[in-house]
Amino acid sequence: MTLPHTWNALDGQDGGGDYYQGIGWYRKNFRLESDWKQVYIRFGAVSKMAKVICNGQPVGEHRGGFSAFTLDLSPYLHDGENEILVCADNSLDLPIYPRNADFTFFGGIYRDVQLICFDQAEHFDVMTFGTDSLFVTADPEGQVSVCTYVPDGERVTVSILDGDRNIVASRETVGTDGKAQIDLTVDHPKLWNGLDAPELYTCTASMAADCISTSFGFRSFSVSPEEGFFLNGRNYPLHGVCRHQDRENLGWALSEKEHTEDMELIREIGANTLRLAHYQQAPFFYDLCDSNGIVVWAEIPFISVYDDCREADDNLRQQLMELIMQNYNHPAICFWGIANELGIGGESENMIEMLTELNTLAKRLDSTRLTTIANVGMTMPESAQFHITDLASYNEYMGWYEGTPDDHGIFCDERHARMPEVPIAISEYGADSILSWHSAQPVCKDYTEEYQAIVHEKAYAEFEKRPYLWATWLWNMFDFAADARDEGGCKGRNNKGIVTYDRKIKKDAFYFYKSKWSKEPFAYICGKRFTRRHEDQIEIKVYSNASRVTLTVNGHSMDTKTGNAVFCFENVPLLEDTNVVEVLADNKASDSLVLEKVLEKPQEYTYVVQKNVSSNVAQWFAGQDVAVKELLIREGFLSVEDPLEIVYQYPDGERAVKETIQKPLSTDHPAMAARMDTGGAMSFASIWNHISKMLPDEAIYLLNERLNKIPK
Repeated sequence: MTLPHTWNALDGQDGGGDYYQGIGWYRKNFRLESDWKQVYIRFGAVSKMAKVICNGQPVGEHRGGFSAFTLDLSPYLHDGENEILVCADNSLDLPIYPRNADFTFFGGIYRDVQLICFDQAEHFDVMTFGTDSLFVTADPEGQVSVCTYVPDGERVTVSILDGDRNIVASRETVGTDGKAQIDLTVDHPKLWNGLDAPELYTCTASMAADCISTSFGFRSFSVSPEEGFFLNGRNYPLHGVCRHQDRENLGWALSEKEHTEDMELIREIGANTLRLAHYQQAPFFYDLCDSNGIVVWAEIPFISVYDDCREADDNLRQQLMELIMQNYNHPAICFWGIANELGIGGESENMIEMLTELNTLAKRLDSTRLTTIANVGMTMPESAQFHITDLASYNEYMGWYEGTPDDHGIFCDERHARMPEVPIAISEYGADSILSWHSAQPVCKDYTEEYQAIVHEKAYAEFEKRPYLWATWLWNMFDFAADARDEGGCKGRNNKGIVTYDRKIKKDAFYFYKSKWSKEPFAYICGKRFTRRHEDQIEIKVYSNASRVTLTVNGHSMDTKTGNAVFCFENVPLLEDTNVVEVLADNKASDSLVLEKVLEKPQEYTYVVQKNVSSNVAQWFAGQDVAVKELLIREGFLSVEDPLEIVYQYPDGERAVKETIQKPLSTDHPAMAARMDTGGAMSFASIWNHISKMLPDEAIYLLNERLNKIPK
C-alpha cells in the first residue's frame, strides 16, 4: 500500500457506529546507505497511538493522532536490509483525546512519513516537538526574534528573505546551551494583511553542513468586546467556515491535491477565516492558509467530555504543546483553541482546573496569540469557561437543535448583555441538508436544501448587525463522516456541510455565502435539484452579488429586483410543461434553470422518517398513555428544554430521565444510555434529534409531562 493510508476509509463512513477501532500493523523494509551517519524518522500523524520498532527493537511511541513526531533510528540500524514496524492503534478506550466526539476517528498512518538522513554528526535538532526547531517571532515594526536548537559552539547564520528572495536582514551567532538565539530588524516590512495582501517572508538558519528554513509574516491583531477583530490596526470582520479534514472514500488520508481543492472552494466562497476543527490539521493546509490570507483558529481535540485521569491530562498538555510549537511560525494562526463543547458532559472542578492549566501553558509557549474555547450553546454565561481564555465563543444551532431561525440575534444579544466584558464569537451554526429532499414550504428537520439555506440567511443577517461578534464560522464547509449518525435517510454522515462530502456539489447555501463574500460576479438560481414542480405559481430565489437581477421565463420578462445577495421573485407562473428560467444580473452574470410542470406533488422530494425502535424499547412504552402530545413549558417547573445539568440537580428530575429514557435504551443502545449518566449543558430536547429513532414518539412527551410536575 501507499501512504497516506487509513483502514477506515469505507467502514468509517457507512453508518452503524461499528467501524474498526483497534490495532493495525505497518511494515517497511529499506537499505541503509553508506553515507548515512544519523537517521531519523518523522511521522506526519498516526491515529491515535503509534509504537515504532526497528529491527526488532522498540524505538519509541507517540500518543495523539494529529501531530507530527520524530524518532532517532540511528542506534537500531545496521548495514544492508532494515525493517521498521509501526503499530497504529485507534482504540476507543485509550486515554488519548478525542475521547468522545461526533465524528469518525479514522485509524492508520494517514499523513506522510519522512526519513531524515545526515552524513555528518552536527546538525540542527530535528527531534524537538517533531519539528525542525526553527521558531520565529515577528512584530509589525520589523523586529524579528529567531530561536533554533543546535549543538554548543556551532556557528549559525540567520537570514531573512522577502517574497522576491532578497536578503533583507542577516546575522551570525554561536550555539549556547543547545540553542541559538538571535534578533534582527527588517526595515519597512510588508505586512501579512489577510485576503488583501498575505505577504510572506522566509527565515533561513544555516551552519557548516546543514540548513533549515521556514516562512513567516509580519502582522498584528487584537479583539475588542464591542468592535470585534482588528488586523494591523484596522477593523477586519471575520466571517468564515469550519473544516473537518476527511473526504469520501479517503477518510483522513488526504494528499496535497485534496487539501488544495478544499482551499480553492473556500477561496471561491470568499471566506476570510477558518476554524480548523477539532484537531491539529495537516502542515500543508496551514501553509495554504498563510499564502491565501486566511485567518485561522487552530485547536486541540479536547471535546465533549473530560476524562479525569492522569494519563489523559498528560495527553492534553502534550497535544497542546505540539499544536503550538509545530505551527508557531504560521502568520495565519491568530487563535489557539483549547477545548470544544465540554459543557455537553457537564462541568467539574477538575475540568476547570485543567482548562486553566492549558490556558496558562498556551500563554507561556506563545504570548503573541489569543486563546479561546468553543462552548455549546446552552452553557450559561456564569460558567467559568467564559473567563479562562482571552476570548470566548458559542456553538449555537438556533433553528435546528433549539429555537427558530429568527432567534440568532436574540441569542447573541442576551449573551453579550450578560458578559459585556468578554469578547464573543459564534464558532458554529447551521443545519443539515441532504440533496434528495426539497420543499416549497421548508420546516425544521425536513433535511431540505431550502431549510438549510433559510437558517443561514437569517443567521447571517443577524450576525452582520452585531459588530461586537469578533468572528462567525458556519458549520460546516463540507459534509463529514460521523459513523454513528443516521439522519435524514443518510447513514454515517453529518450533513451540515454546504458542499457535499465528495466536494462535487455545492448546496444552495454555498451560493448564499458566495453572494455575501465573493467579489467575483455571479448569479445563481436556487433549486437545481428541485426541478419537478406541481404548483401553478412558485417562488424563485436567486443569489447574486449584483445589485439588480432580472428574471425571464420562456423568454418573457417577469420582473427586476434590487437588493443585497438574496432576490426573491414571488408568484412566478409555470405555464408550460417545460419552463426555461433565466436570470441576468447588472454585473453581467447570468444563470438558467429548466423546471418541469407536473400534475401532482412529487413524493420523491419528501423525507419520511423511518423509526428504528427495537422490540425491547417498544415493549417498555406499551400501555403508557400520553395525555398531551405537546411540549408544554410551565413557568417555574422543569421541562425537556432545561439543560440536563439543571434537571439533574433535582432527584425527581434525574429519576424521570433515567427511568423514561436511559432504562429503555440500556439493552439495545448501551452507549447512548451511558451518556445519560451525567447531565451536561445540553437539554433533552436538543439531543432528541439524535436518539428519536431509538425511541417511540411518545418518549419526549412522557418525559416532559413528568418534568412539568417538578417545581424549580
